[in-house]
Amino acid sequence: MAWGQSDTTLVFEFQLRVRSEWRDGYQLASTSADPGNLSTFQRNRIGFSGGWGRMDFRVQFQDVRNYGQPGGNTQGNMGAAEAWGSLILGNGVKAVVGRQKIDIDNGRIIGAANWANPGRFLDGVQLIREREKNRTAAMAAWDEINQTRRVFVHHTQRFGDTHKLTLLAYDQDSDTEFSAFTAGLTWRSALGKSAWWSTEAYLQRPDGGGYGAMWTIEGGRKGPSGHTWIAGLDLLTNEEAGAAFSPLLGTNHKFYGWMDHFYLGAATNGLTDLHIRHLGPISESCSWGAVFHHFRAFGFQDLLAQELDMYLTGFAKEGISWTVGWSLMDCTPEHVMRQGHLSETDASQSAEHLQQWGWVSINLEPSVLLK
Repeated sequence: MAWGQSDTTLVFEFQLRVRSEWRDGYQLASTSADPGNLSTFQRNRIGFSGGWGRMDFRVQFQDVRNYGQPGGNTQGNMGAAEAWGSLILGNGVKAVVGRQKIDIDNGRIIGAANWANPGRFLDGVQLIREREKNRTAAMAAWDEINQTRRVFVHHTQRFGDTHKLTLLAYDQDSDTEFSAFTAGLTWRSALGKSAWWSTEAYLQRPDGGGYGAMWTIEGGRKGPSGHTWIAGLDLLTNEEAGAAFSPLLGTNHKFYGWMDHFYLGAATNGLTDLHIRHLGPISESCSWGAVFHHFRAFGFQDLLAQELDMYLTGFAKEGISWTVGWSLMDCTPEHVMRQGHLSETDASQSAEHLQQWGWVSINLEPSVLLK
């Protein structure tokens, strides 16, 4: 097969994202005596993707740095974000080899964390089998830096147009990170044309013994004017219940508050999260949203914090978007003591201080079809 044949495609992709953040209690609770921090990050991505007969490929390089600093002063040395090739083997089976972006079941246990500056990619081999109503994927990945091996099998089964079941088995074994075997399922059902509900349940066996679990339930409805309301509950066990459940590679920023106090800023020993979300249009090119979280210890025990995340986003033209966000957290001394970085006296002072995180992001992400 010659390169110049008509079934060949080649796309040039580019991203420039500049993001400024004001941090006053981001990830770890601060006191009124702690100075806030203003940082600007620039993420650059450039690459190609395309197809040639039964083969597809994607190569994307990435550079992340503090804005205004030369290369080498930060982690901003250029490296491969994605670099993979795929081949259709026949009978609906495809093999993908290389560095890949993996996002499973909305990123609850395994997510690409693309909101973060570097994102998350896995090096490995993946086999995918697709049919009209189901899809099965199996992957083995290796993290050389952290000496971590990851193996997972994921299956999606659709029942008509309104129901979907997914199953996940995931084993993580590491010399430096949390090691555990995790298995679970998700179920999502449509309720008419505008409403839905979903649930997720996972059981986890850490190498240290015991069993941890996570259970979530969520429901939502989109109104005729485009406004969407979502309410849900997340329960993650603590050590007293058998073992503290870990979301592993989950996009925790997406689920447990944008200030990243839970499962990102510090180790989290169980959690109860009641949340309400609203998404609404302002115009054809602009929308807004807000998320309210009520955090308690596992089993509706001690109050930990309440958080409000708000944002405004829009599109200037094709390939250009912007977002402005602000988050507020009112935390308790119990939450600060759980984080473990402040004394009891400072924890009380921190609980009296309103934690804040604000950000502005401009994203330029055009793509050009070359062939």
